[in-house]
Amino acid sequence: MFKIKLKSEVLQKILNCTKKPYEQIGLLIGQFAGDGLIITDAIHGEGFSTDSCTIFPPESLAKVIDNIVKGQINGNIVGWYHSHIGCGVFMSNIDIQTQLKLQQFSPYIIALVVDPIAGEFGIFSYDHQYGLIQFSEDQIEIF
Repeated sequence: MFKIKLKSEVLQKILNCTKKPYEQIGLLIGQFAGDGLIITDAIHGEGFSTDSCTIFPPESLAKVIDNIVKGQINGNIVGWYHSHIGCGVFMSNIDIQTQLKLQQFSPYIIALVVDPIAGEFGIFSYDHQYGLIQFSEDQIEIF
């Protein structure tokens, strides 16, 4: 399994974004280098949200991709983040299906889940042989 390097400013940006009373979603921007995935930015999704569901609209995704192609965003989409308000850090069945769709493009796509009430986050990936995998603390470096 590869390692995750997450800029502290990006983690703080995600934590600030997810302090709302309804679920939040966004994209993780970065690159794969050496033996690890480096996350250098996060882009908040301006979509539909309730206390238990959030949707990243296709037009927002298209805008992010267009900005990457034009060089206005430095990096690539390397994952996504979303919040679970007060119910823990886990991947629901819908989350796993979303992860599988995104991993069609790269096996290095990750999901970062935040519970802002508990002040916790976790990073996940999916392996077709082993199933859902949560990265351990020693696989995640905040820099």
